[in-house]
Amino acid sequence: MSEQSRGPEQDGAGEVAERGRYGRRRPRPGLTTAGVVAAGRRVIERDGIEALTMRAVATELGTAPASLYRHVADRDALLLAVLEQIAEGLPVDVPGADPTDRLLRRLVDAHDYMAGQAWVPHILIRGEMVAENAFPFSDACLADLAAAGLPPARAMQAFRACWQLVLGDLLSEHPVRPPREPNQRRTAFASVDPARLPALARVLAELGYSEPGTHCGELATALRALIDGLAGAGRPAPPGE
Repeated sequence: MSEQSRGPEQDGAGEVAERGRYGRRRPRPGLTTAGVVAAGRRVIERDGIEALTMRAVATELGTAPASLYRHVADRDALLLAVLEQIAEGLPVDVPGADPTDRLLRRLVDAHDYMAGQAWVPHILIRGEMVAENAFPFSDACLADLAAAGLPPARAMQAFRACWQLVLGDLLSEHPVRPPREPNQRRTAFASVDPARLPALARVLAELGYSEPGTHCGELATALRALIDGLAGAGRPAPPGE
């Protein structure tokens, strides 16, 4: 039986559930849902997403795994609760009179915030979970695209394209763990053959090798070009044209 499907009586930790007068379980004194979520986040940030188990979180809290099931249903519910907590930090209200300026600022700020949670994009690309606390961020982005003149379908296309650019940068430029040295990536770029790959070799000769995370400053420029292009192409043509 998997850990995710195991209930408190099936955990095997040996903890006897406390019961009230009418047989209802009472939460372990001092243990709260917020505390369980915070412990789960600590485990992920210290040991990686693969280390998140109910047993690991119980060890972090100094309790038995059975105690956790009174606060979260299973590992997936705990992971979603951690994602919801992180999503609360996404920027919504940002300064700027022009909607495309606000959109750019919000996306760049979201990127910078998520860069500190490098494991999150690896969960998002699975397509299995979404944090509802992220919806206000999406709503604000779509509202700015609508204010820029895009109809709903085009606004959604533009938002998806912008978010995919942000997500791609997070995945490629912000590894979950620092690369080991020596690493294959550095060796591969150093061995590019100019005769076979002349354009790549020319760029590398001029710019040199760069580690992941050194191109974040380019994201704002790329987003600006994308936003301006999508907003311009998505606006309805004036009457008579």
